[in-house]
Amino acid sequence: MRSVVRRFVIFACLSTMSLGCRQEKLSAPATSVPVVSNVPGAPNNSDYAIALEVTKMTDGYNWKYTLTKQKGARDISYFLLNLGNCGESSPTIGSIRNAKVNGTDWMAHITAANGNNQCSVNTSNFVKFENLGAASQYIIEFTLDTLYSEVNSLCWLKAGTSCLTVPVPAPGCKGYQLTTSMVTDSAMVGKPYSAINTYMKTFGFDYSEHPSCSGGYGGHPDGIHCDTEWDSFLKKYVFRFNIHIDPVIDGDRCSAGTVDRQRNEMKSATNNTTWAKVQGNWDEWQRLEWKFKLPAGFQPTNSFCHIHQLKAQDGPYHGSPLITITPRSDKDGGNKRIQIIHSVDGASTGKGKIVDNIPLADFEDQWVQVQEEMHFTHHGYYSCKITRISDGKVLIDFKDDNIDMWRKGSSYIRNKYGIYRSLAGGKLDQTPVGQSPLLKNESLWLTDFKVYEKHPNPDPGAPHD
Repeated sequence: MRSVVRRFVIFACLSTMSLGCRQEKLSAPATSVPVVSNVPGAPNNSDYAIALEVTKMTDGYNWKYTLTKQKGARDISYFLLNLGNCGESSPTIGSIRNAKVNGTDWMAHITAANGNNQCSVNTSNFVKFENLGAASQYIIEFTLDTLYSEVNSLCWLKAGTSCLTVPVPAPGCKGYQLTTSMVTDSAMVGKPYSAINTYMKTFGFDYSEHPSCSGGYGGHPDGIHCDTEWDSFLKKYVFRFNIHIDPVIDGDRCSAGTVDRQRNEMKSATNNTTWAKVQGNWDEWQRLEWKFKLPAGFQPTNSFCHIHQLKAQDGPYHGSPLITITPRSDKDGGNKRIQIIHSVDGASTGKGKIVDNIPLADFEDQWVQVQEEMHFTHHGYYSCKITRISDGKVLIDFKDDNIDMWRKGSSYIRNKYGIYRSLAGGKLDQTPVGQSPLLKNESLWLTDFKVYEKHPNPDPGAPHD
């Protein structure tokens, strides 16, 4: 049985004299090691150095966390792991079938009660391995009742009177498998759209719908429509998608048939063979995760401005998207808000605005984490949870377990990300070219894409009514 190993080396300095950390060394996949630094009673200049290795067996049932003490480190009294990362689909302590520490049965020493201690745990769904005692290394293993996907989570390590919080991989959504993931690579800095498209294609995504074209309407071949830049908050490289009013009013791929709108989007690959695992196929369950940030002062109009779409690729009713996340304002530019809209062409089962009146101000200049889950049938399931990363505030938490999530005659549903907006009354074939006076140059930052799937369709290419 193969295994996937993630190694972290963490050097944390915790003292009453200094709340900083002298040194942090970390290897992928996490990008930072936040430290709970308010540690009353920790001796001055004390270093607590721990090497942490995470191993997930490829069957998704078995997990192993190896804690190795470095010279001068304190003994670890307990290890606490957050399990509550996928809502109702998350494992719980009751999902654990066996647990060991250094090869010894530890089922009698795991608990879901935190008690009164220095670790500020922000979840009620966790497993705590207690009474670890004195050792140079702690090999913590457990087996779950079924398959759970890998997600980013947190663990807490207690050493003496100090507590260390560490981002780690952990079991996530029941029955799901990770089918692809994509982060932004520093090698994409300054690259043209063609190189970014080539990069995205290796992960099952596509960047071909942009204004970097010549001729037609709204072509802007010299414009930079996708930047790769360093983000100081996330401490990683991210994509920045740009749409322009000045110096050129961007269009929709130079199209003469859609002169009333602008488009700069990436999407899941238009390929339902090799990349069926990133598409939504009939009767499949899919989970999408990504992060985005809107700039301060982002200005929508009272017309469409989608930053995310679920859209049928084919069939007689694929014209409009099935689901959109849409910034919106009133005609005068006020009452800026976020909506989620559901529609079904050729049927009366569209529900319209399923989420509305979420203040856009809650999103401006803030990174948010999106978790979206779908069951692609006519009596399907849709949920969307959006969490502001800076303070953990849940901005949207919507769920509907009887919603039409299919388009008759389609073979698959794509997922799309970027800026797709109306010129709100203006057209590119007018003289002079027109657009709403509210519109201005805007950007949308994107990163950390993950696609999970369960119950995959064995014949994903077949259209379904």
